[in-house]
Amino acid sequence: MGQVTIDFVARDQPHGGWSLILIEEGPWDTAAISDRLRRVQERLYLCLEAALEGAVTAQYPESRGKPLMIRLEAFNVPEAELRGFFARFTSEVPKLPDYAKPLREQQFFPTVSFELNFEAHKRPVPAPDV
Repeated sequence: MGQVTIDFVARDQPHGGWSLILIEEGPWDTAAISDRLRRVQERLYLCLEAALEGAVTAQYPESRGKPLMIRLEAFNVPEAELRGFFARFTSEVPKLPDYAKPLREQQFFPTVSFELNFEAHKRPVPAPDV
């Protein structure tokens, strides 16, 4: 397993489990969209591997046995491209040989799900000191 940067780990009350939150911020250069999507894909795979291999429960033991949500929060990125990619990723990853069996035989989390959230507005930029 490679090393993944997870921006936030949180107890997630709405679904009664835990969330691993990845943040993706734009703007993305139009010419680099495919490179950015590959980077997001790599982060998602590494995040999933951390969950399936027990790295998450090793660091957060109270998460064991709870549902897990891998959530991608996107700010100021091309929505259509990321939405299409995310739909393909989440529908195909359970079919891949490296992930199908571990997802079925989950020993750390009873379920692993994915969520994508967009913030249409840009994050506020702090005012300069005067």
